Amino acid sequence: MITYVKYRNRLVLINSIKQRQIFMASMGKRGKIPKEVQAIFDKYAQSNVKRLSRQHAIEMLQQEFGMTQQEAMVMFETFDKDKNEIMSIWEFQQFYETVGADAADVVAKFHELDKDNSLKLDGDEARAGLESMVTGTGRKLDEKEIQFFLMTACDDTGAIDLGMFSNLLYRLKLYKAEPPKKGQKTHIIGDETD
Repeated sequence: MITYVKYRNRLVLINSIKQRQIFMASMGKRGKIPKEVQAIFDKYAQSNVKRLSRQHAIEMLQQEFGMTQQEAMVMFETFDKDKNEIMSIWEFQQFYETVGADAADVVAKFHELDKDNSLKLDGDEARAGLESMVTGTGRKLDEKEIQFFLMTACDDTGAIDLGMFSNLLYRLKLYKAEPPKKGQKTHIIGDETD
């Protein structure tokens, strides 16, 4: 059996079962897939293949995480990192680590902030959301931090969709920096003052 696998933007030739086992073991060094992630993914995978078509991935996101089809499509687009219309076990693991069992809460918070029901948070909606959120240490964000997160989380139009919002919440959960000191000069790349 000869197989080509795309790895780090190049094709790797695997021409034996032994080479496949070695390659898959080396891929596993990224980190073992948690059992709960594997169990959910395996319900929708066919023939022990570690990837889901777009349709199966969207079905999984709807059924396992209570998302609407539109919400599931946005999440699929966000976490299909290589844009190949397939969700690999690694991409699903990234989704699960970012959103996971809290998916319903993330979606509910997003809709709470999306006052105009556009399925995107505009600058004002996103700012209001960030002003009400706390960091990983439990403190409110400083104005400069809010500006930073807005600039790094928004798309080119200044909006945040559900996928971007889930990534933003994950970043906030991990963010444990001290607030900028009063009078401390800061510069945000891309700011109007550039």
